[in-house]
Amino acid sequence: MLRAFRHELLKLRRPTMLLGSFGIMAAMALIGVVITITRAGSGNADVSLASLSQPDGFAAMMQRGTEMLGIVALGVVAVVVAQDYSTGMLRSMLMRQPRRLHLLAGKLAADLLYTTAAAVVALGVAFVAALAIGPAKGVDTSQWLHSGLLTTAAQFGAEALVALGFGIFGAVLAIVFRNPATAAIVGIAWSLPVEGLLGRVWSSLEQWLPVHQLSVIAARGQGATLSTALLLAAAFAAAAAVASATIFRRADVLA
Repeated sequence: MLRAFRHELLKLRRPTMLLGSFGIMAAMALIGVVITITRAGSGNADVSLASLSQPDGFAAMMQRGTEMLGIVALGVVAVVVAQDYSTGMLRSMLMRQPRRLHLLAGKLAADLLYTTAAAVVALGVAFVAALAIGPAKGVDTSQWLHSGLLTTAAQFGAEALVALGFGIFGAVLAIVFRNPATAAIVGIAWSLPVEGLLGRVWSSLEQWLPVHQLSVIAARGQGATLSTALLLAAAFAAAAAVASATIFRRADVLA
């Protein structure tokens, strides 16, 4: 398992992977900060400079961005895992490590750690940028580092959990479809339009859907709502782990 973990990290350190994960996530977070602060200053947005100057201003700014970074994490994990099927690398790895579950655990641990770290680092880049840009645009950021420090830290924790959840979803899709494009497209389609449409058609169903739980965590829901979301997200993650292990262990790898 440890050898598989190390091998996967070596693969993930390639410049193209770094640019496609850390780079894209950081760029998205930066764009979100610039757009939000600019729109708040224009007075044409649902968020104002006064609200951004509150202790929870940065956390409120990045709640939507947290979910979007998670969706990018889904795509990255889906592509990375499925590529091993399409390139034939997985078959070569299984010849050297026939204990499939050990191989799977090591690979996914590296992939999930990598993408979760990329999402958190992107949020950190956004935070530094907001501290630099905000005061010049009329946002008082001093409270973010004082009375709002715990709230800001909680948003970073939410980012880690959301990225991890989306990453697990992407890994399952990769193991099921074995094709990078298909796995990523299905995951993004479900996360954005499909689950939303299901929630509109059956409003009572929405509270039980997986991405909805991650949305609640991203928004740092309060009390029983957040507790329920965390429990359901953990249940979905456990079910995904069992399903992935079962499919990976039993399915033939022909490529």
